[in-house]
Amino acid sequence: MEHRHSKTPLVSVVIPTYNRAHMIARCLDSALAQTLGDYEIIVVDDGSTDATRDFLLTAYGNRIRYIAHPTNKGLSAARNTGIEHAQGTYIAVLDDDDLWLPEKLALQVDLMKANPDVVLAYCGTLKVNCQGELIEEVKPEMRGTIFAEMLNRNCLKGPASVAIFSREVLGASGVFDTSLSACADWDLWIRIARCGTVDFVDRPLVKYVIHESNMHSNINDMARDTFAILNTYLPLLEQEDGSAHPGDKIYSNHLIHFAWEYYEQHDLRQFRDLLHQALERDPANRIPIRGDGLPEKEKAVMGVLRDYWCKAGSERGRQPRSSAFSEHYIQLAWEYYHQGDRENFRRCIVRACGHAFPNIPLRLTIPFLKSYMGKRIAKSLHQALTRVRHAGN
Repeated sequence: MEHRHSKTPLVSVVIPTYNRAHMIARCLDSALAQTLGDYEIIVVDDGSTDATRDFLLTAYGNRIRYIAHPTNKGLSAARNTGIEHAQGTYIAVLDDDDLWLPEKLALQVDLMKANPDVVLAYCGTLKVNCQGELIEEVKPEMRGTIFAEMLNRNCLKGPASVAIFSREVLGASGVFDTSLSACADWDLWIRIARCGTVDFVDRPLVKYVIHESNMHSNINDMARDTFAILNTYLPLLEQEDGSAHPGDKIYSNHLIHFAWEYYEQHDLRQFRDLLHQALERDPANRIPIRGDGLPEKEKAVMGVLRDYWCKAGSERGRQPRSSAFSEHYIQLAWEYYHQGDRENFRRCIVRACGHAFPNIPLRLTIPFLKSYMGKRIAKSLHQALTRVRHAGN
């Protein structure tokens, strides 16, 4: 293993850990099993109070570089310490509860060598439980210049362990922000994405182990970090885009996302407050309503809509209000239709028509008419309606 301690390794693997002596062995073994020949492994012990130090030095010795913080400084600080000591051309971070498949580094390095403009590469993820059983495969999708899209969502769609990036790009992007907790990796990916091209290996090369202590389970930290990040980078997007408020829809989408997170936690006050903020940002934005418990969700969302438009209707006008209600009832009609709830399906179609007739998709017309008139009559009316609309165009 001496090659992993060469003065200029190709890749530096940074593994932060804290009180995970019982868990880190599988992670380290997956890092040591990489098919790439030239890399170093830096383990940053972030002030552990368990047997982490003794275990690592006894079990792994000179196969790793061990660095210890005297006290716990947090995940981002530990990653930054590893980066500070890294000597590789490329840096890959690996969380101590995640696992790499053997070809992870080799495939990503090959991709970045073949494409010098790529400053960050990522891969697919296998979400598994603590027993190693597959929960879900998450496939990579976004590549290229994706700064704007990264603000809308974390395009890497997995833990920080999916990424590898050039050490050189950190001179422009900076390192992990220690003021953030749950979203520090997303924040860094956004900054790196401003500096060059992002690409991916279209294979699942990381196993993301889902357990109770996963950091992303804290919704309050996630929300705080998310809006701090948006407040920082959306003004930059607006400068680059050149339009007045291109970030309003992005901000609104995130507010809606967290509103539903709080709804699932039965925090209806936060749910309503965040939806009001979302509509203030983008009144035309549609609030997704899906899943189980549709009648209760419909009541909650429509209550917010009525309250918002009661206050904003005189300022924004009747037409935007009618369109907003119509679009939400059409959305609900689709959901009730797919759940086989014919009564609520019909009701939502009628209400959508009452707000903005005839703003009903043709794909909903047949099942609606069929539910009253039978298949043959519904088909004939649908064909006639289609001809009328085509003639109008």
